[in-house]
Amino acid sequence: MPLAKLLTGVLALGGAAGGVCAQPSPRIDISGWKVYRNETMGFELRYPNTWRVRAVRTAGPEGVMLSETPQVGKAPLAVQFWVQRNVNPRGLPIQQWYADQLRKMHAAPPPTANTSIGGRPTVRMEAVMGSTRQFQFFTSLNKTDIFEITVRQPSSQTRLDQAYGKLISTIKLIP
Repeated sequence: MPLAKLLTGVLALGGAAGGVCAQPSPRIDISGWKVYRNETMGFELRYPNTWRVRAVRTAGPEGVMLSETPQVGKAPLAVQFWVQRNVNPRGLPIQQWYADQLRKMHAAPPPTANTSIGGRPTVRMEAVMGSTRQFQFFTSLNKTDIFEITVRQPSSQTRLDQAYGKLISTIKLIP
């Protein structure tokens, strides 16, 4: 999802901060997880063998969604990955690119934190929109392209779900 569209929604509905980062969780065993590799989007990760992968069709950025198989009485976990091509033509560091996007929108920054994904500096944004807490991660895929991760979970869940954290910790960005 393009940053401007996302931030417009976040700023209109209000944001909230929390102490969440994409760090591995020691309580989840990934030895039986599958490997998903997407050469076009430039990343690889491990995901639970009960999850499924599907392309996200939009007019904008390239996207892929990984999600649990639906179970009765439980909202499935799902995470989306996006690549925004040529949105960083000046090759700015990710924190500077993110701040530049906010300036262009004349927007106050929503709560953010610096972390890393695939060994690269990453900006993590968190916002609460109604009954949903959204975590958004932005990192440079290469000099001009931005790799983005979107996670949504119930707003009552203040920390990033352990399954998401573990999945995100397995990401490798590939040339």
